[in-house]
Amino acid sequence: MKKFIIGGLVVVVLGVVAALFYISSNLNALVVQAVETFGKPVTQTEVKLESSDISFLSGEGSLHGLLIGNPAGYKGRSSFELGTLAVALDSETVADDVVVIKSIDINAPIVTYEPGGAAGSNLQQLMNNVDAFIAKAAGGQSKGAPAEQDQAQQEGSSKIVINRVTLTGGKIRIVTPLSSEGLTVPLPKIDLTDLGKDKGGISAADAFKIVMEKVLAASSGAVAGPLADIKGQLKEQVDKQVSDLTSKVEDATKGLPGGLDQKAGDIGNKLKGLF
Repeated sequence: MKKFIIGGLVVVVLGVVAALFYISSNLNALVVQAVETFGKPVTQTEVKLESSDISFLSGEGSLHGLLIGNPAGYKGRSSFELGTLAVALDSETVADDVVVIKSIDINAPIVTYEPGGAAGSNLQQLMNNVDAFIAKAAGGQSKGAPAEQDQAQQEGSSKIVINRVTLTGGKIRIVTPLSSEGLTVPLPKIDLTDLGKDKGGISAADAFKIVMEKVLAASSGAVAGPLADIKGQLKEQVDKQVSDLTSKVEDATKGLPGGLDQKAGDIGNKLKGLF
């Protein structure tokens, strides 16, 4: 009997060691899979993560090449390009109901701001997509929903607390008809603390929404001036094109009967008034 008990304990220990070895060996692949699987249905965009380099023992490391696509209807290739994210987990809480993330520090992110569309901008549309996911998750999974969305909602039900999130050295790329290559302005520093702490933990989708709200507010303020300048440039271009067209029409209608030359000038003035 004693030998049987000892043998059983040895099997359990070996099983635990094997499980820990598998997790530690495959941790970073699992992180990449989790980010991409969870991110797509939450944002309703393409989400790609090039690589993860997190230590299983310390819980510290970094994520590289995170790209969040642009919502449908917008032409920019992405809404966020996050080159490097330094991450520090509280490794003692990984198996708990609430996982504590000590810090997420994002260096030199590139945010694309594209005005227009039903939501007013691509970032607002992204916010709307996240809100829709959170509302659906709160109401329960509906029949016929994609399997990846069901999985994301199950993973999203796990709770996290994030002690600190920072975005520094970022840029905002403004995409408009007059700046297809992107006019760039600095992204103000964003510093958030204690996400989910007062609620005993929140879902990853809720945490992403909090960060997105700050990014949207900072971006909207930063692009207000440049967008006004772009609008002024657009008006100048339209006025010039209308004036050129009016001159051509007036030249072509000079001397025609019935006052057509005067009517051409009136039409040109009306077109200018539209802008």
